Amino acid sequence: MDARHELTDSSTAQTNRLRALLLGGDDRDRDFARDFARGTLTDTRLAALARHRPARDASREQVVRQAEIRRLALALRGSHRALRANSRELQRIVDDLAPGLTDRRGIGPISAAQAIISFSHPGRCRNEGAFAALAGASPLEASSGHIKRHRLNRGGDRALNSALHTIAMVRMRSCPTTKAYLARRTAEGKTTREIRRCLKRYIARELYRFLTATITTTSSNASSAA
Repeated sequence: MDARHELTDSSTAQTNRLRALLLGGDDRDRDFARDFARGTLTDTRLAALARHRPARDASREQVVRQAEIRRLALALRGSHRALRANSRELQRIVDDLAPGLTDRRGIGPISAAQAIISFSHPGRCRNEGAFAALAGASPLEASSGHIKRHRLNRGGDRALNSALHTIAMVRMRSCPTTKAYLARRTAEGKTTREIRRCLKRYIARELYRFLTATITTTSSNASSAA
């Protein structure tokens, strides 16, 4: 995960630099560069940027700028390949430590890996409530007068909270059960933020129970084999 964070930071910096170069060109290059700068920088688009050459009568500034665009485009393609390889490696590790975790809707190898890292081992968190508090997904009282409300918890392990957020967002977009829950709670007057908080609390419970059962079993099997 540390390697992934480093790769992501590097890729983001390269992307920002490349977009700035594409948008900062003169009128001669602007029509070519505008679509690339504002669209998604897929591998196909990056390859096209790397192949592009300045005109024969281009100024020194244009030549240098295009050379830097080519360098960044090639570097970003390499970063994309490294991130995909990292994702495959994380998937293998997750499958070894918590088989079946990524089979659950909305949970990919990156979110799963972060959940395992934060969970660490059975017993670190005494119960699902403690795990939710660790994730910053436990509700905090925000009542006032006759109105009883809760608000998002801004504390806890923010990397784990981000993983829960990602899972919740995927489920809100693509899970029929979650969509039905979203519609029902919206009809009850809940805001999207309040509903998302409830979903993150539910996901924290789901992860805690799954990891407690799975990692305990995996550890027991490893001990027996030894």
